[in-house]
Amino acid sequence: MNKIGLYGMFVTFLFVTACSDTTESDPQPDAEEGTEAGVEESSESMEVMEETETEEGTFSIYERYQDLTSYEDGPMSISVNQVNLGSAELVGFVAATTGEEQIEYVEVEMEIENTSGDAVYFPYGETSVETNTGESIETPSIVLSDEIDPDFAAGDAKTVQLLFPVESVQGLNEVVVTMNGPSTEVGGDQVGEDLQFTVELAS
Repeated sequence: MNKIGLYGMFVTFLFVTACSDTTESDPQPDAEEGTEAGVEESSESMEVMEETETEEGTFSIYERYQDLTSYEDGPMSISVNQVNLGSAELVGFVAATTGEEQIEYVEVEMEIENTSGDAVYFPYGETSVETNTGESIETPSIVLSDEIDPDFAAGDAKTVQLLFPVESVQGLNEVVVTMNGPSTEVGGDQVGEDLQFTVELAS
């Protein structure tokens, strides 16, 4: 066989090899698209039951649980009226303050009453929560929760909403709530025990 024939076969071999490599590497973009689709599917798997727009942003609620549990702690009566699981797209001052534009959250609504005839200091703004998904949040968001006023006059009752940002509400069905006990005043004598209770979230 002459040199020209050998050269032609060599060129043909290189061309076929190059085409084969290109064909084998083509599925990679499809794999990436599949991953992206999986992420989108995961984030949209919970149906929005309620959506509210405020100056802080757009708040979507996926699940709501009501009339959950009640506790007595010294002179204080605490009722967990509602727990919401949701997400929010934050804007403006709140987004700038938190450094977040998108969050997921657990929002706990409680009715707290001082049943005694004396003034009581009850620092509910220091409430912490732990979830069954392994997250621990030491305090609620100051800018996304109701204004905190821990001073309770005799017979005073307050309904408060505390919002706790979490990494994800997927699979969340239990919240352990921890609260510091009430006292006569800031740094005063404690008139109740520190409180910890579990809130089961079941449809």
